[in-house]
Amino acid sequence: MVVWTETPYLNLVYDAIKMLTKNGEAPVSEKEIISNLSRKNYNISPADLIKILIKLELMGYISVNSSTKEDRLIKLVQRIKSSS
Repeated sequence: MVVWTETPYLNLVYDAIKMLTKNGEAPVSEKEIISNLSRKNYNISPADLIKILIKLELMGYISVNSSTKEDRLIKLVQRIKSSS
């Protein structure tokens, strides 16, 4: 039985993306996210990061594009606020 879920990592990764992309102005790579989290003493494997990125993309928070065969660029999705 797993005691901790990956929800805290989901939030940590989203916050790291938000900070590194300067609120969506520039894309960020997976390597930059992993190094940023490791500087904050959060060790996350590339496989776990990919799972979290998939969840964030399905939830509509980020967009992931391939820059090379091995590397991905992550961007924040700009949400349009409705006036209803």
